Amino acid sequence: MSTLILNPNPVFDRTIGIVEMVPGAVIRTLSVEVTAGGKGINVARVLRALGEPAPLLIPVGADDRDRYESLLRHEGASFTTTEVPGGVRTASIYLEQASNRVTVVNDAGTPMAEADWSRVRSAARDLIGRGDVLLCMGSFPPGLSPEALGALIDDVHEAGAEILLDTAPQFLAAALRHGPDVVTPNLDEAEATLAAATSHVMDTEELTHDATRTRAEIAALDLCEAGARRALVTAGSAGIAMAHAGAVTWIPAFVIDSVSTVGAGDSFVAGLAHTWTTAAAGGEGIDWRRAVVFGAAAAAASCEQVRAGGVSADRIDELLASLPSSPSALSSDARRELASTTGATP
Repeated sequence: MSTLILNPNPVFDRTIGIVEMVPGAVIRTLSVEVTAGGKGINVARVLRALGEPAPLLIPVGADDRDRYESLLRHEGASFTTTEVPGGVRTASIYLEQASNRVTVVNDAGTPMAEADWSRVRSAARDLIGRGDVLLCMGSFPPGLSPEALGALIDDVHEAGAEILLDTAPQFLAAALRHGPDVVTPNLDEAEATLAAATSHVMDTEELTHDATRTRAEIAALDLCEAGARRALVTAGSAGIAMAHAGAVTWIPAFVIDSVSTVGAGDSFVAGLAHTWTTAAAGGEGIDWRRAVVFGAAAAAASCEQVRAGGVSADRIDELLASLPSSPSALSSDARRELASTTGATP
């Protein structure tokens, strides 16, 4: 089994240190760092830190291809690029010194034509085979129909491979009809997917952990009922809800001093994928609870670093040495009762 990471809409991550974000003001930066970015690139960073090959497939705009590939080579990434018209978008990540608050502004990117997406799909088919896993990470460029992802899922399944998705709500909603093997949205994305809405601002941090858990468990079950074979809904510092075959398990998050949560979900996917491929290499079936716990440790280690995906294997091991309490399971028969007692929508 091998893993291929597809990042459909790459980005230049521009990480900007400032004293404080003041709307309407002119602000001088303290520091600026530009790196190759995107959810898939973050996943690959973590997998490399874990000593695992992490090949990337990336459609890159011709205008910025040389610069983007140079940044990837600089950090030791293994990648295949498909050239498409236009440039590479930018994400502006503002780190406030006064409060440790992080604000991320993502550009939409250059529109992609269906013909260019067909070339990306063709490249993916050439790189995967039976028993492999494709991690499709991040948003899709403007111009593509959400059904473009459905076609990719069908390609993967026809090749005898499996696919994990972490993408925007409108694309995830369309993908569910094609039976993705694993989906890993955060709570905001999961609820927007189920409501057929578009998430422009994502922030559920004002919820209590109990309220967050309830909503995440219900969302995970709903995603499976809508077509996902397994749904993992990440809920920040509260934990992760994992649903499969009519039951949901809750795994609490690790308690750490967070520096930046940017890329935490990507690090979670990387930790999950690492456990998945390690089990397959040993001829074993995957222990999904163990994989989620490992992913949670990778996510926590990522939050202790400024750079998305900047984790160390040693730190993950340290976190795993003090695992949280055993998760509880909730049967699908209890779902309606859960909703009625909490006021959540069943």
